[in-house]
Amino acid sequence: MDQILNKVSVKGEITAKFYDQAGLMVWQKYLNKLLLKVRYKHPKLLRFYQLGKLKCVDDKLNVICNAGFNAITRLLTGDHTYSGEINKALLGTGVGTASASDTQLITEAYRNDIASSTDDQNIAYVTAFFSETECSGTYKEFGNVIDGTVSANTGRLWSHITGLNWIKDNQTVLVISCKYTFTSN
Repeated sequence: MDQILNKVSVKGEITAKFYDQAGLMVWQKYLNKLLLKVRYKHPKLLRFYQLGKLKCVDDKLNVICNAGFNAITRLLTGDHTYSGEINKALLGTGVGTASASDTQLITEAYRNDIASSTDDQNIAYVTAFFSETECSGTYKEFGNVIDGTVSANTGRLWSHITGLNWIKDNQTVLVISCKYTFTSN
């Protein structure tokens, strides 16, 4: 008998954009502060946030982790232990190599709620937003988790990327667009 071999894969593409806030006018900075205060209650208003001048763009591919796959397969079999929702974006300072067996970042430094997410066909789009004043540092790793809380190292690690050199100061907004494409051949 001929065997039919299906190859299922998930490709994670990450685009980080750094925006300089230093050149914004006073009213734009004031508007941004107001929008940050209501961002969790009214997330759609964040689209009016004044980003400033684009300084840098960094495109990367990342590793999809088995811990995240486990959360999805549980849902497929009726186990609702996890929601399956990618709800946190993580920045880390650890140095090393990302692996499918990772369950957390090497050294998590900061996490944030996902700013927005949507889907189209077999593609999930997830956006993370880090305002100019909420964190600063040199970040060497990034990841997403399913069902994370506000505490570090919680949730099921969905994706992980290392080898970064993302420098964010308190004048820079960081917007990270994550595109997860599911295919079957």
